[in-house]
Amino acid sequence: MVFPPRAAFIDAIARRDKLRVLVDGMTAANDLGLTTAVPAQSTIHADTYPRTIEIEANAGDPNAVAQVIYKLDFKRISAKTAFWAGRPAMRVVQALAWFRDERTSLNAAVNGIVRHLSRDPNRLKVAQDLRDNIQAVPAWMYPLVETIADKLAAGDQGGLTANAELTRDPHATDIR
Repeated sequence: MVFPPRAAFIDAIARRDKLRVLVDGMTAANDLGLTTAVPAQSTIHADTYPRTIEIEANAGDPNAVAQVIYKLDFKRISAKTAFWAGRPAMRVVQALAWFRDERTSLNAAVNGIVRHLSRDPNRLKVAQDLRDNIQAVPAWMYPLVETIADKLAAGDQGGLTANAELTRDPHATDIR
């Protein structure tokens, strides 16, 4: 059985409680299809009191042999960090920061982000959000954000449209 992604639960809780949320970098990278690493516990920064929510993702499935439980750890957010919370480009910025911390290839991450978002109906909103708020990202991220915004606005998929195998795989395979 296919379970709803963590992002669906996070977004639903944010709507229900009227929260501005900012997911951690690994969760953002997983949501963008950049890594197959699935965090055992997602840290969500929000303008709420600290709490942990456990959600049984396969509740009501008569064929489930084992429980699938998502742990969402909500932490208080500072005003400076809250800038990207709830914005269209939030996952892009968080994923790039996580990849830099992991010391992996940022160019591969950029290509993976463009490949994933090129199929997203909100790609133009993400590109515009990145362009409008480029001053809010760290200096090292400027060229990466400009590249992503330009490719998304142009409808470019990073030259990957000709290779059907790469467009079929939802995860970026060139990231180590």
